[in-house]
Amino acid sequence: MSKLLAKMLSLLLVLCMALWTSEAVWMENQMPKRRISLREADVQRFVGNETDSDHFKLLEQDGDSVLVGATNIVYNISLLTLQENKRLQWYSTDDDIKMCKYKGKSDELCQNYIRVLSKRSANGLFVCGTNAYKPKCRQYVENSLEFELVNEQSGEGLCPYDPTHLSTATFFDENLYVATVAGFNGADPLIYRSPLRTEQFNPKHLNAPSFVNSFPHSQHVYFFFRETAVEYINCGKSIYSRVARVCSKDKGGPHKFRNHWTTYTKTRLNCSIPGEFPFYFNEIQATTSLVKGIYGGHNAQLVYGVFTTPSNSISGSAVCAFRMDDIHKAFDGPFKGQEAIDANWLPVQSSKVPEPRPGLCVNDSRQLPDLTLNFHKEHTLMDQSVPAFWGAPVVVQTSFKYRFTHIAVDPQIETASGKTFDVLFIGTDDGRVIKAINSASGALSGHHYHNSVVPVVIEEVSVFPVGTAITNLLVYHTFYEAKLLVVSNNEIKSIKLFHCLAKTCGECVALQDPYCAFDLARQQCTSSRSRFWNRDNFVQNVEDGWDPRCPDGRPPPTESTNRTPPFSDPHVVKPSLTDDSPSDLAATEQTPIYSGESFALAVTTSVITSLVLGFILGYIFSRRCRKEDPNICSPYDDPHQYLDGRLTASDTFQTQSGHNNKPINLVLTTNKNSKNLNLSVENKPIQKVKKIYL
Repeated sequence: MSKLLAKMLSLLLVLCMALWTSEAVWMENQMPKRRISLREADVQRFVGNETDSDHFKLLEQDGDSVLVGATNIVYNISLLTLQENKRLQWYSTDDDIKMCKYKGKSDELCQNYIRVLSKRSANGLFVCGTNAYKPKCRQYVENSLEFELVNEQSGEGLCPYDPTHLSTATFFDENLYVATVAGFNGADPLIYRSPLRTEQFNPKHLNAPSFVNSFPHSQHVYFFFRETAVEYINCGKSIYSRVARVCSKDKGGPHKFRNHWTTYTKTRLNCSIPGEFPFYFNEIQATTSLVKGIYGGHNAQLVYGVFTTPSNSISGSAVCAFRMDDIHKAFDGPFKGQEAIDANWLPVQSSKVPEPRPGLCVNDSRQLPDLTLNFHKEHTLMDQSVPAFWGAPVVVQTSFKYRFTHIAVDPQIETASGKTFDVLFIGTDDGRVIKAINSASGALSGHHYHNSVVPVVIEEVSVFPVGTAITNLLVYHTFYEAKLLVVSNNEIKSIKLFHCLAKTCGECVALQDPYCAFDLARQQCTSSRSRFWNRDNFVQNVEDGWDPRCPDGRPPPTESTNRTPPFSDPHVVKPSLTDDSPSDLAATEQTPIYSGESFALAVTTSVITSLVLGFILGYIFSRRCRKEDPNICSPYDDPHQYLDGRLTASDTFQTQSGHNNKPINLVLTTNKNSKNLNLSVENKPIQKVKKIYL
């Protein structure tokens, strides 16, 4: 028994260590340091068409104004006042609307939803719309008063039929690159640049994708999307996030490949919480454009993306950053393929990859050999996935209240110490905007947070009513101010990028907001640009959230260097806010928060205590359970005694039938040499026979 107890205690110790390790890896939700409810005086609003829904979608900044694609209209809005400068109206014809309704579509869908909007030159504008399920594109020239129509063409392959289908477009080298779906039912996804496109109805190229963004970089154009993973199809259905690229010099191949890409390749984006069994956020929702900056003392180019779990899974969202060098490395790595249709997807041996290598930019792709083109047709997927920069998500949110929908970044905000930080603005599906940073992004080699993620959620701003999804975000800077443009389907709002409302030095530094520093001369928390010229007068510490120059600040307790900071920072000082302040510290909430160590210790202590008590009680019970103490022992402990008592109770078998109460004796006799059985019934008592126990 002692050996069994020792084994069970060892098992519990392993369980405790597993819980401790999992807590160290898992990134818990970060509570915002402030929750802000905006006042009307702090917000600029643009409603647009108040009678019908505008379905605001696209944003294209044009100097001090922004072009907004909506339903039947392109608005030109001033960024300073958020007032309409002028508009471009493009309604579908009555015949197109009538045909759309004849095909079974509703009045709402039979409108012209602007889905491609791009500036081709200083005054040239390219616009594509769904046009009541008959896509068209137009070129306009913008003058001081209006937009003048120059040309109109079919939008097939450039714009989706259905306004709910996601698409993306970008101009590069005077060419339009589009990722969308063609066909009335949207069954033909493609990445297109006239006259080239991806292979039609080939799931190895595109498999039910949803495109979210695209941008050019160097010699390539990159596309970000999510799709059904063809390499996982033998194990079930799963959605993976992808990044794909094509070469801008691609001219198509010879013969049957003349209208197809010869450089199209794709790979997986890995946004997950690391561990022995990683937790994946597989569905990409949005990305930023390319962000250039200094991280850990090294130059890098990053792309931030919003990822979520499937809708029928544990509700979770995350923001991951990906370095362009890692993306290039994945595309330069081995291909992934399968030998047969029912075989596993495995890396392709380098000896089987033809030369010139498929996917590379060449001077004239029309001269490529058929061996390279045939290999590329079946092998567009790369084996290596792109890991998240810093090895983990920047922000994680597991909540049934909301999910992340969009992201914008204000890159490389310089602090009083000279370090720079990317400030992330994350939109949600319930009208909130979350401002967050990775406070360890500037940690140099030797710092205990170097090359790690220390997420800080600075504030959470309620911009729209609960249940209103944010569809787009734009950070813009003018000579006078910097603001954030927040877009929903029916409304656009402009809000401040920062709210430096702390009253004391410790409170101001504890915000860890790159925009906010404490002015020692004026004794106030400010975002004044004057700190760039006189840094010594400003106190700011984004990495640690405290500074010895603040009398009310105190350092946090020492923690392990390889663990995520606690759910709420213990060194954050709670500011005393007035009743009319629009801000509310999340730290003032009195909800108890318990760490993973506390949970593991409580579970282990409870289980060990239960086992010890059970062992002691069982031992005492077994010692007392003897034959001389029948009141405690079970009557079934001695089977011989039990059967003796049952069988001696009656020596005869009796049965009753009707009113005949005579005993019936059954006698069975057999002969050794006879196979017949003699059965007789006599009214004689049965003789006692020897008892036999089975």
